[in-house]
Amino acid sequence: MGAPKQKWTSEEEAALKAGVIKHGAGKWRTILMDPEFSTILHLRSNVDLKDKWRNMNVMASGLGSRHRAKLALKNQTTPKHHEEAMALSTVVQSGEEILDAKPLAISRGPLRIDGPKKGITRL
Repeated sequence: MGAPKQKWTSEEEAALKAGVIKHGAGKWRTILMDPEFSTILHLRSNVDLKDKWRNMNVMASGLGSRHRAKLALKNQTTPKHHEEAMALSTVVQSGEEILDAKPLAISRGPLRIDGPKKGITRL
């Protein structure tokens, strides 16, 4: 069923962070082939790097998978008119995480027209 899991060392985690800063998240093969990181990460695959990066970001945000699932269900409701929805993204720069919030365009649901109900004439 594959090789047993190997615990990540702090040196490997630091190399992964530095590789993402240098090459960007998602460039796992490039990070592995970079001579600066290849000696440290030689036992890891591109999938290992992807999974570890995802897990490091989940742990850094303090949100576990159960908590994120609950938030996803809670956020499926339509926001009220006085609420402002924001798109949140995490940017990692020089080892620091920066939370970036941008307003979202919100659909307020179906348009309601008060008054007598009339049939709709189709052309």
